[in-house]
Amino acid sequence: MLTPPQHKETSHLSQAFTEEQVANRWSLSRKTLQAWRLNGGGPKFIKMGKSVRYLSTDLTEFEEVNKKTSTSSD
Repeated sequence: MLTPPQHKETSHLSQAFTEEQVANRWSLSRKTLQAWRLNGGGPKFIKMGKSVRYLSTDLTEFEEVNKKTSTSSD
């Protein structure tokens, strides 16, 4: 029996994280993420109705942009 070829690309949905997952990943409160969405300054997000999702590529980009070498480098 032949099986269909496996796709190497992963859909964006399989790389999307909930607010709770991101809060746990960064040891932040969900309220912090909510404030960032309201005021700006946080990672990009997707909003579908009441659901909010964060793509792994956007989380990685946010982490890279916010890397610091000392506490005085802003």
